[in-house]
Amino acid sequence: MEQPKRETRPTPEEQSLKGRLIRSGGAKRGKTGRISDDFWDLPWPEDPDGLLLKALLEDREQGR
Repeated sequence: MEQPKRETRPTPEEQSLKGRLIRSGGAKRGKTGRISDDFWDLPWPEDPDGLLLKALLEDREQGR
């Protein structure tokens, strides 16, 4: 019988270092915990096929 493969995961220290390196390189910004003041003034994304509304209505029908 073949042995199952083990999943390796980074340690918390490795995760923390990786996150710091990603943020310091500009690939990801750290979370501030708040939405920027101009967030609600941003334009809505285009959705010519109405897919966003369709997904919202489906979620509501399913009680999500």
